[in-house]
Amino acid sequence: MVEMIRVPVEECRTICIEAYERNGVAPEIASLATDQFILCDLLGIQTHGILRLSHYIGRLQAGGIEPATSITVDRKTPAMAIVDGGNTLGTAVAGRATEVAIEIAQEVGIAFVSVKNSNHFGANASFGWGACEAGVILLSGTNGSLTMPATGGKAQVVGNNPIGYAAPRKGGKHFILDFALSVQSRGKIRRAAELGEPIPEGWGLDSNGMDTTDAAKVLQGFVLPVGGHKGYGLALAVDMLTGVLSGGHYAPLIKSQFYEPDKSSGICHYFICIDPDKLIGRETFQARLEDYCSWIKEQPSIDPKVPVRVPGERAAEAYAGNLRKGILVDSDHHKRNQGLAKGTIKGVIPKG
Repeated sequence: MVEMIRVPVEECRTICIEAYERNGVAPEIASLATDQFILCDLLGIQTHGILRLSHYIGRLQAGGIEPATSITVDRKTPAMAIVDGGNTLGTAVAGRATEVAIEIAQEVGIAFVSVKNSNHFGANASFGWGACEAGVILLSGTNGSLTMPATGGKAQVVGNNPIGYAAPRKGGKHFILDFALSVQSRGKIRRAAELGEPIPEGWGLDSNGMDTTDAAKVLQGFVLPVGGHKGYGLALAVDMLTGVLSGGHYAPLIKSQFYEPDKSSGICHYFICIDPDKLIGRETFQARLEDYCSWIKEQPSIDPKVPVRVPGERAAEAYAGNLRKGILVDSDHHKRNQGLAKGTIKGVIPKG
């Protein structure tokens, strides 16, 4: 049975940074990468937080991720830039790209930052939270290795390519929307496989194209797009905004971080930032947003015990609680992370 424990935030941060630096990661990149891990856990997104440390360390040790390289920024126009991640940790690359997008948006009002030569970047939500804390709106997305079929097809042609939207709310309960374009993320399916738990019907198919509730079989087969052809089309659009537009890799060129861990993934991202202060003023925007959100929450719910919520409120509550009580961690994973920091064990790359 899984034992969950609370670990102080700074202890988790120190463990991750030490593990990265022990494997040759430059201090600035280790810090940027860890920031996104910690943010995911604080926001309650455990599947994309420090749980993944062993996986990322495993790829560093396999040679698929560059530990000490430069993240470069090529400013193309006042509002546009391309960030080259140099094949280092995707969480660090995306963290730096978000910083660039925020800076540009605060300077000229809007920014489009395209990112190439990166790796798995965690969750859109953490970058959205950071943008909201800076007072700007963020739209983001990333491509990934092949996981989903085309509508009517039986071969993998596109990744689940998650997208995000975030808007800063007064009081810190920011509007955060983050979802993969598969019915459910592979991270949650992978976690179910690790725990030996079944998944709901409709999340994916086995390698023969048959519906299954066996998470391990889905990892060897296909995850399904949300909304059928709509999710498939959106996944393609994300790939065009990331891999195609950045000059980096798109679906058929991206290497799987699970099946080809010793090779660079070539994953690409995009970040669009809008500074409301340059349009109607930040205070006016936030007042109008609060009015809108308040109206939504006043509407009757089906179950009186479960009030209507706005996306991001649960994450904000989790953030406050986890910051105060410590990050909720599987005790076995915590021991493993401690071993990675001390160098007594090696990273492990999960299957699928």
